[in-house]
Amino acid sequence: MPNAALRSFVSLVVVALVAGIATSAAYAADAAVPAKKAAPAKRPGAKKAAATKPVAPKEAVQQMVEGENVRDFGAFCDEWMGKLHDRNVYNEAHIPWAKGGPGVFGEYVSYGHDRTCVAREEPGKDPIGKITYREVRYRKEGPTESAAMADAGTIVEQTDVTEIFRYAKGRWQY
Repeated sequence: MPNAALRSFVSLVVVALVAGIATSAAYAADAAVPAKKAAPAKRPGAKKAAATKPVAPKEAVQQMVEGENVRDFGAFCDEWMGKLHDRNVYNEAHIPWAKGGPGVFGEYVSYGHDRTCVAREEPGKDPIGKITYREVRYRKEGPTESAAMADAGTIVEQTDVTEIFRYAKGRWQY
């Protein structure tokens, strides 16, 4: 009988171990598969969230990128500074003259040629670009308008300007 009791005990242990291993394997399989999230309950009158456009793989940014090459920001900077140059030419050609002192004087705004351009793009965010340049207010004076135009002008005020732009809809926005 002791032999039969021992066999019975060993059989119970083997069955328990096999059952335990099967349970552990099933548990491990369940843990490896992520549980599905239940769909949120729909609320009456709730609006649908705006669908987001999928980003083309070549446009998707994997990490933060910074510099003039982000979305061709350097070319945009050159174009922007060209517009400021055109405005500078216009401002100098259309100075509002006033009489004062021994003749006439006038002031106009000019823009420096030196600039810094930095753009930054991070995953999941709109690219942002920043241009910094100097704005200078000049004063010209002379006995006549033509003599005042020939004057190099005197700096009245200088201001460093920073403009921030956002890249959206395929181009830099301002």
